[in-house]
Amino acid sequence: MNIELSNKSVLVTGGAGFIGSNLCEALLEKGNKVICLDNFATGHRYNIEPFLENNNFTLIKGDIRDLEVCHNAAKGVDYVLHQAALGSVPRSIINPLVSHDSNVTGFLYIMYAAMNKKVQNLVFAASSSTYGDSPTLPKVENNIGKPLSPYAVTKLVNEIYAENFFKTYGFKSVGLRYFNVFGPKQSPKNPYAAVIPIFINSLIQDIEITINGDGSTSRDFTYVDNVVDANI
Repeated sequence: MNIELSNKSVLVTGGAGFIGSNLCEALLEKGNKVICLDNFATGHRYNIEPFLENNNFTLIKGDIRDLEVCHNAAKGVDYVLHQAALGSVPRSIINPLVSHDSNVTGFLYIMYAAMNKKVQNLVFAASSSTYGDSPTLPKVENNIGKPLSPYAVTKLVNEIYAENFFKTYGFKSVGLRYFNVFGPKQSPKNPYAAVIPIFINSLIQDIEITINGDGSTSRDFTYVDNVVDANI
């Protein structure tokens, strides 16, 4: 897809992560100035290593849970692509406080800073987990159930805040409910890795693949380039 977006200044939070680094790459290729904000909790420096010598790329090592950092990062920016979060349902069950701190407080800080710095629009990583216990297929945006994990609660709260900021302050944002994203720069090495990189890594190493359940479960997966196009 050929999307026109150039000569803009774009802040990518979580820019050293899987999706964030793919966004940084695409934006730079289109001639934009990219500010990458990451605390490297789940992101990796090697994901952005090729961009560090690019004059249009700026790395800010900082945390979205620091309001001053958010304000500094959003200064002079046209758009914010907010990817920074602590993903994983199991992680949120083990430590709901940390997930809330990053995914709710951090989200509110970056949205508040973007609004104060007159950013034109904020696009944020929402989640398919927001559909919760709704059995309806296919999924429809306005038909959601109750969240099934602390992580799902945090992502639903993001959407509620976004809607409220528009109604209260007129600040525009778009949430994209990602479904099982996979692709380059996705690590199979952390304990909360997604299934596609785990499967591929096992195949490369000739390790038997483990499938939980009876094998009848099906899922849709989204290639990262489609997510990049959706954000842009």
